[in-house]
Amino acid sequence: MRYVYPAILRSEGDGYFVFFPDLERGATQGDNLADAISMAEDSLCLALYDMEESGEDIPAPSKPRGLEIQDEDIVTLVSVDTENYRRYYENKPYATPLIG
Repeated sequence: MRYVYPAILRSEGDGYFVFFPDLERGATQGDNLADAISMAEDSLCLALYDMEESGEDIPAPSKPRGLEIQDEDIVTLVSVDTENYRRYYENKPYATPLIG
């Protein structure tokens, strides 16, 4: 399933704290803007994947213009595909521990 959610990036020193106003989970951070957005993609995908797997209701995303933000906040849209994540995760080989 493909999802698009607004994320708020809040400056913290040299980096950014990232959160999704529509979700109670998925907050993350990054050392710079590019890192923060990359981390947001990973975090959002994992949060939504977990919600799908546990049968939780997934809230509709807010419209970015309706979000309450602080002066320096950046609002961006983050797009993820949980089906691609699921295919990767379910086909990932796991190492067998060596017994000595």
